[in-house]
Amino acid sequence: MRKNVWLVLGLGFALVSGRAAMADVWDVQSQSDNTPATENELVHGSDQIHDLGVLTGNVADNDWYQISQKPFSSYEVVVDATSGDIGTGLVVERTDGTTTVLQASVPVGVGYSRSLRWTNATSSEVNTERVRVTSGSCTTDCGADDVYRLRSYETTYAVPRFNNSGSQVTVLLLQNPTNYAITGTVYFWSAAGAAVGNSPISLNPKQLQVLQTQTVAPGVGGALTVAHTGRYGDLSGKTVALEPATGFSFDTPMIPRVH
Repeated sequence: MRKNVWLVLGLGFALVSGRAAMADVWDVQSQSDNTPATENELVHGSDQIHDLGVLTGNVADNDWYQISQKPFSSYEVVVDATSGDIGTGLVVERTDGTTTVLQASVPVGVGYSRSLRWTNATSSEVNTERVRVTSGSCTTDCGADDVYRLRSYETTYAVPRFNNSGSQVTVLLLQNPTNYAITGTVYFWSAAGAAVGNSPISLNPKQLQVLQTQTVAPGVGGALTVAHTGRYGDLSGKTVALEPATGFSFDTPMIPRVH
């Protein structure tokens, strides 16, 4: 019995050791994540662990990711839980699908963790851009112990009701409770899903913005979406539909996409 126990423990140790030695399986696939041709696609709620260990031939590791951007939507990629020598040299960028950088990330705290946030304000789906992660600190000195965690989110909010028809009018309340500025766009959709208008938003830290929606979409009702440059879940808001004839009001909360 004792021999069997030691055998099980030994096998467990070997498995754990094997995982530690191969932290980033994407680097060793025949179709790896080391170039923009990567097949590693990020979707809402993706949660992955990677390393930046030097590649064969003493080449610094660059991890590439695909991400499909839907029209009138917003996104965030967060890289944190860095270890080893990656440090403040962590580089997270959005590129045009080559090495041309479209956007650099910003620190979440003291600089070890990074957030990359953007919007697709067009009516077309964007599938050609890539997210790239590398280290500006250890480069070819990085080892398999230099790991990070990557998560991705669609940050677009939804408000399932506004109504400016009949005698009702709807007010949208948006609050930015964070310590950084947030910009974006509110999109108005009919009950059938047709675009009926949009309005820009710009909120300083702790600011409340009140939008009289009848000035954007008079005489119609439907739903709203909010694409913005804030972090996932950071904005707060709701619509209030007022019925002057009865004095009733109808509150509808703004909700993030769940995962």
